[in-house]
Amino acid sequence: VQEAACSAFATLEEEACIQMVPYLKQILETLVHAFRKYQAKNLLILYDAIGTLADSVGSHLNRPDYIQLLMPPLIERWNLLRNDDKDLFPLLECLSSIATALQTGFLPYCEPVFGRCILLVQQTLEASGPDTPPDKDFMIVALDLLSGLTEGLGK
Repeated sequence: VQEAACSAFATLEEEACIQMVPYLKQILETLVHAFRKYQAKNLLILYDAIGTLADSVGSHLNRPDYIQLLMPPLIERWNLLRNDDKDLFPLLECLSSIATALQTGFLPYCEPVFGRCILLVQQTLEASGPDTPPDKDFMIVALDLLSGLTEGLGK
């Protein structure tokens, strides 16, 4: 049910775009509430719904009250996941969309996010050898997030 609800909501977000802006507070409260209820599998779908929301409403998300609602549970998950945890992928993708949407509103999170992305790339390259290619997935999501940071701050 949770997966179907998030998937349906993501479809609505893509269609409604900025028509969702008047309802952002209620939407964010509901999505944040879901963080306390969802298990690991459905958290991945929740990240997608949040990232799609950020893509759909863009800079309308850049309000201190919205940032205060949205970022704490995401940063909490960010801090819990190890660098080699594949569950980090969808979170990094979500944060890329959020960083782009929040623009300068993401500044308080830039330094730790930037540092960890660089570390992910570095660790991935160090783990590879002459006969073992690097795990490109970790590098791609980390570089995508760095791109989202740059795009958001450049606006």
